[in-house]
Amino acid sequence: MKKLISLSLAALFIAAALTTSISAKYTPPTVADTLNLIKSLLNGTEDLHTDINDDGVYNLKDVICSIRQVFVGSSMPESNNKLFDAKSDIGIYNYCPSVIELDDGTRYVYYCTNQTSYRVVDYVGCRKGTLNADGTYTWSSEKVVLSPSDNLWDAMHTCDPSVIKGSFTYNGTEYAYLMAYLGCTSTDNQENKVGLAVSNSPDGEFIRVGETPIVDFTKDSSSTVFQWGVGQPSIVSIDKAGKVWLFYTRGDLNGTRTVVRECDFSNLNAPVLGNEVKVATTNLVELDGDKDIINNADFAYDSATNKFYAASDCHPNPTNEPNYIPSHFRVTSFKGTDFAKATWKYLATIGPDDTSFARNHNVGLVRDEYGHMPSRGYLTVYYTVSNEGSTSLWSYRLYDQQIVK
Repeated sequence: MKKLISLSLAALFIAAALTTSISAKYTPPTVADTLNLIKSLLNGTEDLHTDINDDGVYNLKDVICSIRQVFVGSSMPESNNKLFDAKSDIGIYNYCPSVIELDDGTRYVYYCTNQTSYRVVDYVGCRKGTLNADGTYTWSSEKVVLSPSDNLWDAMHTCDPSVIKGSFTYNGTEYAYLMAYLGCTSTDNQENKVGLAVSNSPDGEFIRVGETPIVDFTKDSSSTVFQWGVGQPSIVSIDKAGKVWLFYTRGDLNGTRTVVRECDFSNLNAPVLGNEVKVATTNLVELDGDKDIINNADFAYDSATNKFYAASDCHPNPTNEPNYIPSHFRVTSFKGTDFAKATWKYLATIGPDDTSFARNHNVGLVRDEYGHMPSRGYLTVYYTVSNEGSTSLWSYRLYDQQIVK
């Protein structure tokens, strides 16, 4: 059906576009592109490039997106706010956030932290955020919800948490919250593994599931190649009960990649794990233009648009110290749930020019309790910043930014 708008109405939407925040796409449109979009709308036609905001339809929102990008530009998000201070500014780090948001706006953020100044042993901390009238949050004090075990597979570190709500039975008790996390006993960043823990409160103590990891990894001792293992999990509910998508990084003799498994954790005494599927990296490029990988990623599903969102590190890392964390992260999306054929679309790439920090890494999407995307026109990321230099670890702090979808 032919779509008609008056010039005055178009002017109103142009004005709205110039005052509405939008992040730049991977390849921003030109003035000519924008004029063609308006012409297509007036004529009731569309082509492969008219769905600028990637919502599956072409309408006035796409014109607004295009105008905003042409005349305002920049991928600078709407906010750049420090979430909270570490419990001590001396020898304490906070990084790798995972966030759930309730219907009333209350948020719970889980993150890695240490408990003794300058001692590198990872615990999972949690803070509750209460929404204020002006849109800011008041944060509770830190509560440790998972600690390294005494002598199990995760006796050195418990970190990289991801939490969702559902229905999970363990040892005869039904639990409402499931955490996936990275654990290890190594001090050289190798042989990482993935474990599970459960709780009946989002900020309650989480109970470790069993005495073995849900995804194990053993280093090939015959090789001198660095073997990171498995970890950095992100879990998304499939049925809002016990079935989940479990994403995690795998780094072994075959390289580094992100994989996903469909799992049934309804009965955690007899968990069912599907086969690993490598998440495709189509359209993802490094900062220097080479083909990139996916690792250290957080995922969220939007059931309304059948779209997956991801926040992940960009490569290559800087060569100066610290050279093990990136300067930029990206936010991307793709249609559907066929992860092996994912074709990614960039929403934003965030780096030092946007945040004023040399390192920007370990990103988490603000998701609802089930790991799904909240229903609104923008998304929020919580990410880790740090300074350069040999003492950068102690500058790890959490910030947030908003990006229009």
